[in-house]
Amino acid sequence: MRKWYKIGIIICLLAGAGACKKFLEVKPLDTLSGKDFWKTKQDAQSAINGAYVILLNKFTRSILYNAGDFRPGNWNWFGKDNLRKLGQNLMLNTGGGDGADNPQDWKEFYQAIALANLCIDRIPGIEDPNFGNREKKALVAEARFLRAFIYFYIARMYGDVPLQTDPYDTKLMPREKMLTVLDFCLKDLETSKDDLPLSYDDPTNRAVRGTQGAALALMAHINMWAAGFDKANEQKYWTQTAALGKAVMDLNVYKLLPYTKETFLTIFKGRSEEGIFELSLDANYGGKFHSLICQWTLHEPYIHDNIGGRSEITPMIRHLDRIYPRGESDKRLELWFYNPYNTDQTPMFLKFSAITDPSSRDYDANLIFFRYADIILLRAEALAYLNQNVESIKMLNLVRDRAGAKLYVGGGGKPLQDAVFLEREKEMMGEGHLWYDLIRTGRISDKNALENSLTPEQMERGAWTWPISGDAVKNNPLVTRNAYWIQ
Repeated sequence: MRKWYKIGIIICLLAGAGACKKFLEVKPLDTLSGKDFWKTKQDAQSAINGAYVILLNKFTRSILYNAGDFRPGNWNWFGKDNLRKLGQNLMLNTGGGDGADNPQDWKEFYQAIALANLCIDRIPGIEDPNFGNREKKALVAEARFLRAFIYFYIARMYGDVPLQTDPYDTKLMPREKMLTVLDFCLKDLETSKDDLPLSYDDPTNRAVRGTQGAALALMAHINMWAAGFDKANEQKYWTQTAALGKAVMDLNVYKLLPYTKETFLTIFKGRSEEGIFELSLDANYGGKFHSLICQWTLHEPYIHDNIGGRSEITPMIRHLDRIYPRGESDKRLELWFYNPYNTDQTPMFLKFSAITDPSSRDYDANLIFFRYADIILLRAEALAYLNQNVESIKMLNLVRDRAGAKLYVGGGGKPLQDAVFLEREKEMMGEGHLWYDLIRTGRISDKNALENSLTPEQMERGAWTWPISGDAVKNNPLVTRNAYWIQ
């Protein structure tokens, strides 16, 4: 109880600091967390937990997690006009509802960063005989991992973002170049990843705490994102991604679980042997979340609804035909979709359907950011770009074989690259990846790949980003908006 009390104080005080006129103003430490804080091992653990809670609060108050699924526009929206606007890139006025406009506000991201910065600064100085140097290093490394994860996430959302690493620096910061921010994250993770544990003895911590595997997976994703924007160095980024993906596999911590009716819900509930990094929403541990894709894609008997047993949104049939050629077997099509080729509102997307209470819609499913299949396919993609075709095809077919899909027997080059992309599109559906994969690979301009395509001119002006909230600009005049969102 005392641990959660301290976390609550940290969050409340950071929320107050976030509302200050100065951007990222951090109050003196004794005001922020009490004069008796930063004394014990429990204090350090409470502070780390507090950073996770702030980040989770950001995701649970908005549709942010599934924005990567919605923005390509491959859905029938029916009456969900606020979600439709995401799929049409009309994001200056989403119409509210379902937290569709909350992602524009980056305040909570920076509150979590501020707390991570404090952890990095203060944990090494805690004098507790029960808190050894190895444990201190692990928690500091976890704070660095969490900070890097947030910077990576918001860089994909906004492009250039302010870079704040000093917990006591209250100067207003302009937006730093995205590649500079990502380079800082890669260097920070490289020096700290080995201090992270491989795993945790407590099963409730599986995949929901920073680990070596999570750090390696994050670095792989950062490299692949950077490759899409730094063409002069793309070979370097691909090479690093391939090596990082192999490093994750060589840990022998994760494995692909079989896709059966009994096991697939276990994977997407979270904390499985396939999970690498997730935010915990397990109902058994107090998680309750409503703005997840299953809220709109399920109906009776999974959840109680008021629209006569229909889904509020459904995947477009032409999109399903794109990724699942008719007549080809695939366990994902069989397990994840109910009546997928119907033209009305009855089809359901069942990937996230572990519901604890149909009436309250309490979803028993973590927010899964990195899992083993994701990293295998990211490695396959990097290897395909590097013309290491034999190993790339091997990685691709690991995922296809698990899904009971036809194995890839073609050659290298663009056909292999396209096959890996298609496999990521199928495998990661509902996990928020597609929009970002389309951007970094340049497929965002292909009208045959998505409904909400962007022209090169729109891309150059920042149409792929989120608008930055008016409060962020008001509180910090050094922050400027991307050209596309200036009206």
